[in-house]
Amino acid sequence: MEEDPVITFTINDELCRRAGLTAKWINGHQLSVAAYNPITSTTKDRVSDFAGQNEVNIFHLTTEFIFEEPILRCLIAEANGVYLAVQDLKRQGTQSDYVKISRTYRSIIRACLEKLEEEISNEEISEEVKIRFQNYITIFYSIECVWHLCEILYIDTAPSNIVVPQLLEWTRFHFPSYERIATELLLYEREANTSEDYWPTVKGLILQGQIEVARAILQLHSLSETTAFKMAEQILKTMPVYNVYGGLSIQKFRSQWHYWLTDTELKLSAGILSSEPELEEIVKLITGNQYSWNQQIKQSTCWYEFLSGYLFYTEPACKYFELGSFANLWINRWANEMGFTGSGFLKQLDRVILSVMENDMNQVLHSIQKIGDNQWFVTHLTDLLYHCGQLQVMGEQKKNIAFSLRDALLYEFGSALMSRDSLWMMGVDYLEQCSEGAAAMELLLTKVPVENERQALKVIEVAKQRGLSSVEREICRVQATRSMANERYGNALEWAIRSKDAGAVTAITDFFLTNYSKTGEMLCPDVLGNIGGKMFISPRLVFLVKYFDFHQFYKRREFIEAAKLLVNLLNSKITPEYFWPSLLIDSIPLLESKDPKMPSKETFVILQHLEMELTPLIERSKKQMEKAGDKQPHILKDYRMENIDEIVKLIRLACARNLARAIVIENTFIS
Repeated sequence: MEEDPVITFTINDELCRRAGLTAKWINGHQLSVAAYNPITSTTKDRVSDFAGQNEVNIFHLTTEFIFEEPILRCLIAEANGVYLAVQDLKRQGTQSDYVKISRTYRSIIRACLEKLEEEISNEEISEEVKIRFQNYITIFYSIECVWHLCEILYIDTAPSNIVVPQLLEWTRFHFPSYERIATELLLYEREANTSEDYWPTVKGLILQGQIEVARAILQLHSLSETTAFKMAEQILKTMPVYNVYGGLSIQKFRSQWHYWLTDTELKLSAGILSSEPELEEIVKLITGNQYSWNQQIKQSTCWYEFLSGYLFYTEPACKYFELGSFANLWINRWANEMGFTGSGFLKQLDRVILSVMENDMNQVLHSIQKIGDNQWFVTHLTDLLYHCGQLQVMGEQKKNIAFSLRDALLYEFGSALMSRDSLWMMGVDYLEQCSEGAAAMELLLTKVPVENERQALKVIEVAKQRGLSSVEREICRVQATRSMANERYGNALEWAIRSKDAGAVTAITDFFLTNYSKTGEMLCPDVLGNIGGKMFISPRLVFLVKYFDFHQFYKRREFIEAAKLLVNLLNSKITPEYFWPSLLIDSIPLLESKDPKMPSKETFVILQHLEMELTPLIERSKKQMEKAGDKQPHILKDYRMENIDEIVKLIRLACARNLARAIVIENTFIS
């Protein structure tokens, strides 16, 4: 993670070149840029010199979203599970709980790094992909390194606040080259010292504070039984090492350590190791000899590689609040020996490590946001530190703004995930924890790309779980429209009913009724037969369902029930105007039946609706058509009869015949 270079984007736009630019953030990852001529208080009030000369274009600059890569998508999915476990603790977990969670995060990062390295070793992938994967490795190695150090200093803190033992472990983990070579040397046994890596490895182990491994390597030397080697072994073996849980007070340890240090320096002054210069150099290093350390500093790859080892030999009881001072002294010494001046030699990772050691949390969080990981690291680290009570971020008013900072980071990261087709569900988990998350989800869930009904149902399920009824209605409306376009009319009606949008239901119901009046085909009878109580969402749907029931009675030859239902529909006042001809034509077979199915009272009702509803409607329709230049009222048609006047005549005739039969029967008394 090197210092971020200055990146220049070329916008090929003539108007932008001549007038200037303005930009505005759309979200945390997208910048909108357009041509702009600034207006000031001294600008003359006249038409701009650039008006109407060129098209005004708007350009969107977007940062790369790295988690579309399958390997990194796996990382973000696993980390999401850990993040949810953190939320379940509700800031009431123990220190061991949070340490375990932090290590789980790091193990996920380590697994991702191993997968990336494995992919790079694959000869089948292109050079371009290898370079991209190498960049990912650099990013996530830096994340792992900083996270591990934060875990040591802020989460897995020792009761006495002494940090050197854990810093040694941090160094060993992130600079494993000496330990790796030592493992190979241990396989040589007595021939180990013949390797040219022998002494550099021993010194490297000493510089990293790995005394026990260094002793094991020294015992493999062919001269390990000599007096000088035995004396060196004794010095290394008797060196006091502070153990937090050893029951020894810091004062008692310091006394023992100073006694051992004085005794060892006297032995060096006496020249007991002068016959073995390499051994003498090693012992000088463990006594903190300034000259010896200055010589070895030059072998380090970065400023903090040997810092923990130096503290181990010179300030073994260093506490975390003292670490920043020692780190600054060491970095100045390291820069002087390496020949660096100023601060430009520090890479971005170097600066972040220094900020962590200085306990400058504001600077740490500011710096790690520059890592090209779409703010995954800063979001999850901030959330974890907040939950374990270790997030202290001071705002302009000298108040701790930890909550609002975490809230803002979760909001930005969750919104970024919601904009991705394959990651939106994880985005919901982050927005749920924000104060403005519900409003954001209500807006963003409706924009989730839905390719099929399974995906639509998933979005609806997520919305229902969070009480976002408006999202459910909007998704259902969209699905209803899509189903209508695909001629899946029954499905469209079901989605419209589910949306609880009376207007959408009415529109689709009108399509059903219009189609029937034109073709005589009742669409989707299985759907209409199972609507039940849901029909009351729209009066038009009530009419359609009852009209469908009328046809079912008719098919089952239950003519009396069919006639009653037909009269009820006529009286219901919910009959669409365009459907009056079809509804009244349906009465003709019942009226013409030799065995009267309609009493005289109901027959008069039909005649009443014919004269009060259909006839005025026909007159209005004719006037409209005449104005439009068409003498045929096409608006009122039925598939069974083209001429509306003929429909009226047939209905009147049928009513007259049925009245004659019904009156005779109703007035005939059987004695």
